[in-house]
Amino acid sequence: MRVPVAAVLAVVALAACAAPSRRLTPRVVEDPIVLPKRMASASTEISFVHYEPTDAQGTFGRPGFRFGLTNRLELLDLGLRFAVLDDRPADGRAPMPFSLAVHAGLRGIGWSSAEGMIVLPVASLSALKHVADRWALSLAAGWSAQWVQRASFFTITPAYGRTLSYSGRRGSTITLSGTVTRQLSERIALGISPRVAQTNDCVDPTCGWVSQSASGSVFVSARPWDWLTVSLGPAVGVRHRPDAVLPTTYPNGMPIYIPPTRVTWFEVSGTATFYW
Repeated sequence: MRVPVAAVLAVVALAACAAPSRRLTPRVVEDPIVLPKRMASASTEISFVHYEPTDAQGTFGRPGFRFGLTNRLELLDLGLRFAVLDDRPADGRAPMPFSLAVHAGLRGIGWSSAEGMIVLPVASLSALKHVADRWALSLAAGWSAQWVQRASFFTITPAYGRTLSYSGRRGSTITLSGTVTRQLSERIALGISPRVAQTNDCVDPTCGWVSQSASGSVFVSARPWDWLTVSLGPAVGVRHRPDAVLPTTYPNGMPIYIPPTRVTWFEVSGTATFYW
């Protein structure tokens, strides 16, 4: 989505003026898998992406919100994330070999006069391992979907854009990602993060796929104050679609854009996260 400038400024003002009830350490690698009880965070990510060979590009924004309900359960956007295991618990429990959290919720919900109810569910499983005081290793598997009550309203499929994004009215994406973060100094860390994803033409993650992608990023994270973390870094990726015969015209005779079977992209992203 386009960057909501007013929303970003509101998040910055709210977080900067609020007094922190809990504090994280200056070291990013020591962050727990869920926020401590009564701690909140608001984040905004801004990305610029350029695709080849289609020359598509754009600037996008994504907000985020978390709130620690307990030391093991947090509110994450429109869902809940629960720490089944914790390798560095904040409440005196015995530490586990690694941290493990499950998340379920919604990215959004709405209604359309043409399609009826629209639901965007999400679910994920993430693991985190703190190694000494310098490293943090994480692995995550996720599923997200879009479901509409009357999907037959749109009859022309498949419909790929210039980024090989797929506009089917019912679909899902499964992802697998990992992150390795190394603390370089008291307040600065360096990380790398590979990611693979597959988009399917239905909510069921086992149905026929319509695109697959792989990407990798490098980022620098800094925590200049206990209430602020900023990250910046580049990423590269590749996405491809099945080499299948696609419709060439709409019912009214207008031509349908036929994309290439593969695109590559370069991305630069920055994230600011405020804690209180």
